[in-house]
Amino acid sequence: MDYKYIGLVILALWLTLQGLEGLFEFYFPHEDKILPTINLIAGVFLLSYAIKLKHGNLGLFFLGCWCVLHNGLFLFHYSFSYSNSIVNILGIVAGVMLVIKM
Repeated sequence: MDYKYIGLVILALWLTLQGLEGLFEFYFPHEDKILPTINLIAGVFLLSYAIKLKHGNLGLFFLGCWCVLHNGLFLFHYSFSYSNSIVNILGIVAGVMLVIKM
């Protein structure tokens, strides 16, 4: 089973739904729970892939961490000191690492 492929497909679904929602003001019932859950699942698959490689793609590892942390905090209404800053920095690091890997 290729966790990377599954994680990226789920992440693509999330991105598409996010774009439709913002562009066309497309809303559906329980989107505030469904969209973060989709991204959280994508993050778990990407983390599983990156951890399985041991010396794997750091960009995917940080992206998986960002998905899990960002959406986990939102879904479970949890925060800690500097949680927003940490999530934002993690997103920046993931983005930079993914661009460098290209």
